[in-house]
Amino acid sequence: MKTGAIILSILAVFAILVGCSNYKSTSKTTEVVTIRDITDMMTVIPKVEDITPLFDLQKEKWNGGIFRLVDLSDVSYNRTHEVNIEAENQWLSNEFTRNDAVKTFYTDISKTLSNSSKETIGKNNSSLYFPIVTELNRLSQSHANKRIMLIYSDLMENTESISFYKKETLIMLATNPDSIKEQFELQMKLGNLSGISINLIYQPVNTTDDEKYRIVSNFYKHLFESYGASVEITANVN
Repeated sequence: MKTGAIILSILAVFAILVGCSNYKSTSKTTEVVTIRDITDMMTVIPKVEDITPLFDLQKEKWNGGIFRLVDLSDVSYNRTHEVNIEAENQWLSNEFTRNDAVKTFYTDISKTLSNSSKETIGKNNSSLYFPIVTELNRLSQSHANKRIMLIYSDLMENTESISFYKKETLIMLATNPDSIKEQFELQMKLGNLSGISINLIYQPVNTTDDEKYRIVSNFYKHLFESYGASVEITANVN
């Protein structure tokens, strides 16, 4: 009788461990990289209420999340900010502690965005392609189950080597985009972007701005899609 009870106890513990292991294997992590252009005043800026729902932790609180904020400026390498929450096993964790961890994660995202808004806006030049591609290549190596990049920018590259503010460059973008692609890829080539969702976010201020942005955003859309990414051009986060 005693032996039977011991066996049943062992089997019960084994079943719990197997269940916990199976649950853990289903946990997912979402990584959201937010690119913010500080070279000019933007009509749309990253907002915490747009970004936190992408993690969906209110519904799936045990999943993980990575938030990364990168500024675009007049140089190729910029300071980055990162906030994380690890995925947890529901059966081995405390629900109240997890609720607090989720709140802290969202609060840290809000603080990161708030602090970044204090950065000086306005630069004479705009180095955009290199830092964006650097982050995309890093994101392509991420093990997150869901990978999203939000790019808040007019995408107007303006460096010594190439400037989208020149009329002839815009014409080239519209008529022979591969030539611009070749120039960019001398700086850095894109890796495999399959599974990455990219939102190009900007609101043109007038019809002239709108015409330029349509040309430039379509160039980037086709470029990123040619490497496997899913790309949307929007005025806000969907």
